[in-house]
Amino acid sequence: MNSYSEFHLRVTQNGPDLYRVAVLSSPVGSTSATTPLRLNVSRLRELCHQIQAALLQSRSRDAAIDSELARIGEELYEAIFPQGQVRDVLTASLGVLFSSEEQQQRLRLCLHFDPDDAELAWLAEFPWDVLWIPQVFPARHAALDHRLSIVRWLDVTRPARSPTFASPLRVLLVRAGARGYGGLQYQAEQDSITDALSNISGVRCESLDMPTRQELRRKLRVFNPHVLHFMGHGKVDENTGSGWVYLRDEMGNPALLRAKDVAELFSGPLTPQLVVLNACQSGRGTLSVNGHGSVAGALVSQGVAAVIAMQFTISDRAAMAFTAEFYTRFAEGASIDDAVTEGRLAMRSKVPDSFEWCTPALYMRAGAAGEMLQHAPSNSSTQTEEGCDRAQDGLTSSSEPPPAPVPSQRSLILIRHEAYKQATEQPGPSDAPTLFAGREPRVVAIDQTVGLEQRDWRNLEAEVRRLAARDGELRRTFAERDADIGYYGFPFVPLAVLAGYLAKNRQVHVFEYVSGRFQWEPGSDTPPPPLNVDVQTRGAGKAARICVSVSALVDLYDCRHVLPDSDVMLDLHFALATTGRGSVRREEQLKAYVQVIRETLDKHITSNRDPARRPESVHLFAAVPVSLAFYLGDALTASWLPECFVYNYGLPSERPRYKWRLSLQAAFEGRRSIKIFK
Repeated sequence: MNSYSEFHLRVTQNGPDLYRVAVLSSPVGSTSATTPLRLNVSRLRELCHQIQAALLQSRSRDAAIDSELARIGEELYEAIFPQGQVRDVLTASLGVLFSSEEQQQRLRLCLHFDPDDAELAWLAEFPWDVLWIPQVFPARHAALDHRLSIVRWLDVTRPARSPTFASPLRVLLVRAGARGYGGLQYQAEQDSITDALSNISGVRCESLDMPTRQELRRKLRVFNPHVLHFMGHGKVDENTGSGWVYLRDEMGNPALLRAKDVAELFSGPLTPQLVVLNACQSGRGTLSVNGHGSVAGALVSQGVAAVIAMQFTISDRAAMAFTAEFYTRFAEGASIDDAVTEGRLAMRSKVPDSFEWCTPALYMRAGAAGEMLQHAPSNSSTQTEEGCDRAQDGLTSSSEPPPAPVPSQRSLILIRHEAYKQATEQPGPSDAPTLFAGREPRVVAIDQTVGLEQRDWRNLEAEVRRLAARDGELRRTFAERDADIGYYGFPFVPLAVLAGYLAKNRQVHVFEYVSGRFQWEPGSDTPPPPLNVDVQTRGAGKAARICVSVSALVDLYDCRHVLPDSDVMLDLHFALATTGRGSVRREEQLKAYVQVIRETLDKHITSNRDPARRPESVHLFAAVPVSLAFYLGDALTASWLPECFVYNYGLPSERPRYKWRLSLQAAFEGRRSIKIFK
């Protein structure tokens, strides 16, 4: 475990246009100095607008923004550490630690902010993580070095929750959204978190999909999590400085949750110890919780020991890179500080020279330590669950033999979806021991073989309506919150895509038919064959054509019979070098392919808000296994995607080769969704 010494710095007003910078404590003593503290708030706000504009254009690398961050970093250093004793104490503190024989010795720079000091609330607006200390870190920003942690230290009086816990460690993953506010890569992010946490024994992970405010409050009351990870959208009112995040109301419309609403939501005994806000601008805003504050500040003021929030708009790619590495280090027992630094470096590694590394901000409350979440002394009554309750994955990533599965209190539902043939096998405990964990599954059978027998498409519209009905069995099953869900079978590709689309980001464990069973082969050190991506822009068309060649090659010649090149503005082709049935045999391979597809869609379609460059429709031609088809449906749930059509391949003797297509949005809304090609 890394050892941190602390350097506490506070700024107070000391007369007209003068401020006192005081070192309250440090490894070498305390001191103070008077300074004019010349910092340009308008420049900071202009920087925020530049970052927002760059990310909307899918540019996370921008030399002008990078240069501006360096300039602001130097100005922050000159302002907050004026020449003289304050700077000397910082330099001496760093020198003492860095010359220590203890290689794990580090410095936590605690910047004190008083939420009740309205005169200095504007200081919290600055991105302190870009601080540049030339004498010690001449080549890069200080926050990119493991030896220094920069923390916003909030002086609040409300008692914090005890940093210790009795197993299991409860982790709640909240996937927030509403009509018009989707589009985030929830599934991939959730997978990365559960994969990391699977390395900790005694962890229970649960997820909450698209909750209302009351549903979230109820879940906090029942589950009482130690860690809460929030995936959703956020913003700041530039006029008032109030931060918001979005939930949904009972009608599915967006419901703004202001900072003070967040404080109310987490009031009483419902305060987690750590909250990670993967929501744009959730770290911005003034610090008071009386109506004009940051969401992060509201949580700390309410009793949360540590909050990680985003200062600016953040891309999906950067957010997932940070999250995956943060929880990996967290699972390895690192301090919160060290895990944040690793997350920043992962963002730089994922997209070299990206400016997004400075977006995460770490908030702590006075008296909190970076090494939180320590196990309390255990006894037989508390050690009731071993391993991560990973009903989503059914796997463990430890090289050691997994602990014996412990029955979950949640029910297990298996959805068997049949269309072109019936499934005579069913997954069982030997195929996914952790998922089953002593539970007897309830099987929901969706049998469409009779209606679609002999590929008689006359019944197709009725079968799709039955499958997508709001009160139908499939959607009612996805709506069951206290259940883990598996999906398997032999549906046609468009019907499997529709099933994934109807799940609406609900975490579902998908099985693949491998070697005569619905299962996944064990993991391997051998990397799977890459899914190659070819991107081509075309003429004046308005459609995006997506071809996915995994089980077989999707021939563009066949696609042109039902969607000519003249209608296409963008071609995306995902393909294995060698296609064939049984190409996807491992779950990590499936997730890797889905991630490639998600990132490409995000870059070329969902993140493109320019109407002139944005396709008016998306057309999917996929020769893929059922598991990948289901995940493709989940990837196409982004709310600002245009209408999405999925095509079904006919018999080799038929012309055209593609016999019908399905509109996902129309099926979801109960409208006529099928077009049959003659």
